[in-house]
Amino acid sequence: MKKTSSVLLVGIMFLLLVGIYAGYKFWQKSAVQIEIEQLDKSLAERQKTVLKYENERVLQAISAKQTVDHLKSSRMEWSTVIKDVRNTLPKTDDGSDIVNVSSYSGSTNGEISISLKTIAGSENPFLDVAKLIASFDRSSNFQNPFVGSIGIGEDKNGYTVLSFSLTAKYLKADVLGALSEEKEVVENPDSVQIPRVR
Repeated sequence: MKKTSSVLLVGIMFLLLVGIYAGYKFWQKSAVQIEIEQLDKSLAERQKTVLKYENERVLQAISAKQTVDHLKSSRMEWSTVIKDVRNTLPKTDDGSDIVNVSSYSGSTNGEISISLKTIAGSENPFLDVAKLIASFDRSSNFQNPFVGSIGIGEDKNGYTVLSFSLTAKYLKADVLGALSEEKEVVENPDSVQIPRVR
């Protein structure tokens, strides 16, 4: 009987060890399964984040492209505006302009502003300003010309020179396009147009 009880005891011990081993393996499998689920969840969240950033970049690229296309389609043709202004300026008997243009500026609604000075040596510079306003008023390219104020000065020879700004509505506003109020074209003495941002 002693033999039977020691075999029984060994069998019970063996069963107990197998049970403990099976429990350990089950626990280990559960822990690994939980870890895999957490990694899968983390991977899915990262993929969502990457997709979100990719979508944002695509939207930014589309927006940038639309902005560039809009700017290209609505850019201002200063050459056309300057040509129309030059053609509208009244001339002296010898064909020269009665005023000098210092700068041009404009806005998106077609309003333009032109800084001008009368020619030194003019017999009646105030009449020259009146002729300029009348010329712009008769023009089919401009509407509502207005001179708000006139600065009076003298050149080195003592001739009266008037400085003023003429504002008017440019009727070819589609040519102006997206003209910003911050843009200005300045004429230098050689009549070369130089864009300048204020």
